[in-house]
Amino acid sequence: MKYIISLLFFQTILFSQVKSIYASVEKQMRLIPELQTNSAQEIASYIQANFKGEELQIKAAYFYVISTVSYDVTHNFSTELFSSDEDFVTKTISTKKGVCIHYAKFFKAIIDKLGYQCQIVTGYTKQNNQIGKLSHAWCAIKMQDKNWYVFDPTWDSGYVKNEKFVRNIVSKHFKMLPSIAILSHMPFDYLWQFTKEPITNREFYNGKSFDGKPKINFDYQLEIDNYLKLSEVDKAFESSERIQENEILNDLILEQYNYMKSVFNVSRMNNNVEKFNEIVEEYNVAIVLLNDFIIYRNKEFTPLYSDTILLEMIQTPKERLENVQKEFFVLGSIGKENASTYNSLRGSISETVKQAQEQYNFVKEYISKSKKERKKCLEPLLGLDFQLNNFDFLKTHLHGSSFAYFRMSYFYPSFVILLNNSFC
Repeated sequence: MKYIISLLFFQTILFSQVKSIYASVEKQMRLIPELQTNSAQEIASYIQANFKGEELQIKAAYFYVISTVSYDVTHNFSTELFSSDEDFVTKTISTKKGVCIHYAKFFKAIIDKLGYQCQIVTGYTKQNNQIGKLSHAWCAIKMQDKNWYVFDPTWDSGYVKNEKFVRNIVSKHFKMLPSIAILSHMPFDYLWQFTKEPITNREFYNGKSFDGKPKINFDYQLEIDNYLKLSEVDKAFESSERIQENEILNDLILEQYNYMKSVFNVSRMNNNVEKFNEIVEEYNVAIVLLNDFIIYRNKEFTPLYSDTILLEMIQTPKERLENVQKEFFVLGSIGKENASTYNSLRGSISETVKQAQEQYNFVKEYISKSKKERKKCLEPLLGLDFQLNNFDFLKTHLHGSSFAYFRMSYFYPSFVILLNNSFC
């Protein structure tokens, strides 16, 4: 799913630098062959071959990112659309430039290939008691001690001075304790504070850890484990609920909240349209079976089959159509723009179920009669031979900038729905 994210860079000049923690990895990482720098997998393989242990491998990956990627000052305030995480990483590797989301995704890609659990966290920041005007992205890693630590490769790579990026590698934001990270990095979703007593946005603003309200005993480890098992739709829903619960105090939080709600709503509709497509496919199959039966009936049941087979020939499409109707009635919204398509299909299903029931009733009555009486029942049924039309495409424009095609055919003219599968 495509999305837009605002970006922030640490613009405060760092005049002092602690003794480098990268001495144990720097020399070796600067020797990485050029041919092994074209993908996160190649970089990770080089790291695994040269460093043993979690700490050194993570440090090597972090150093590589902050020492090779330059902050893209020209795109500091711009927004870019990418279709996948791979696009971010590929762009970052090829250009060796990026903003915070590129640093974060590149670092995560290497960490993922190393086999460690890493999450990208989005939120906003505070520097010198001033709330940042742009959103920011950083990383968190669950290490072997089962605790989460925070990493911000963007802020440790350098600084911007006179609209130019100055490389200044530091380690201030490497493997931060959550209690330290929360002083400057505020996640939109308090799940990623990694604390049993997450602070509110107001507390972050005020620089206070407690405002007199009772604290929740939040089992973030369990909540994260449960969150990661959810579908993307449910993740978006739960995240939006927590964002709202933590109070929406600025436009950055509001934008993220609206974004997550939109992800939830769009994803839910996408799932509904996918289900709609499945229903239509099953409907097509049932129509073909019903059509076959009616043609067979109009041929006066020639060639002759047993009563068991005859009953099965109509019972099968009848039951499948009834199941289609049941599935359709519990289907959620596929968008206001598709109301006419939805209603047309609903009417078609109802009518077809009725026709199938009539045919089923006929067969039950037919097989209950003697062979002599049966002949009187086999008058041709004019107008009941359902002829499946050739597929034609009725394009229904849904809201959004990108669409996927779904073929929806039945014995009335077929439909293609243009599904919004992106968010921006």
